[in-house]
Amino acid sequence: MGYSVVGAPALGFDLARLPGGSQVAEVLRVAIAASPAEVERLADCHPGAGAREQWRQACADAAASTSSMRDALPLAGAAIDEAAAGETALLRRLETSLLGDADALDRFVRHDLLDWTWLASGPVAVQDPGAALAADVLVDAATSAYLREELPGELRRAMAAPYVRAALPDDGSTVTVGLPEVDARLASVAGSDHQTRSAWRRVVDELRVHTAQWAPAMHQATWALSLAERLRTACDAQLAGVIAFDRGGFTAHDAAYGVWNAWAGVVQASAVSDLLPAADAAVLLRPWRAVHPHLD
Repeated sequence: MGYSVVGAPALGFDLARLPGGSQVAEVLRVAIAASPAEVERLADCHPGAGAREQWRQACADAAASTSSMRDALPLAGAAIDEAAAGETALLRRLETSLLGDADALDRFVRHDLLDWTWLASGPVAVQDPGAALAADVLVDAATSAYLREELPGELRRAMAAPYVRAALPDDGSTVTVGLPEVDARLASVAGSDHQTRSAWRRVVDELRVHTAQWAPAMHQATWALSLAERLRTACDAQLAGVIAFDRGGFTAHDAAYGVWNAWAGVVQASAVSDLLPAADAAVLLRPWRAVHPHLD
């Protein structure tokens, strides 16, 4: 499965379960907001083709050892139900198996987040050479965190060094996106305490019988975002949601067990609350309203 701006909640599902997922989200947020001047600044820090080839091979070897969920997608819903019934092996698989992979992350940065840097002539498109160098820097930094458990620390630091050296003013680590409703909810989740985390887990359990309503409501929210040309903003919100999820103390277990999907639905609905039909908004915001009745 590839990653995409349209499918940002699915990307968030992977990142919320990865040990380095929050750091990946920070790099991706920089990529999605990068200006031409920042792209040039990143390109100036490119480490050279030789170093990148060594890193690429090391990452390919490491990525081969990671588990993928792509072949198990048709069983994902059933797996969650069985996990709830006590199938810990299946839950462990949901905690660690990814929908995408490092190659998908690379394509996402180059083709989705930096789509404006591609030059087209008829059916042929090539990326601006400077932007291609900047994409290398962004991809290396994101991949070093994406494969954090598989790569040696020295290699990870080397891959991230050009990005760090660029020292961009916005490092993507904030949990604000410029939409007041979204920002308020991001701040709340980022500041979660034990009681709040427990409430999210309890509410997700209680609402599990209604999960069939979630996918159609998410589809409607994503469609509304597309019509309003807000998909990039919503993608940024989902990435900020990953950071907030991590800072709030939620775990890969929480994400696999349904808390991420519940939270991603809240973020998606909040990003398009002015256009989303009330019935769909009610479905996606139901967990939030149950956990935080005093905030709505």
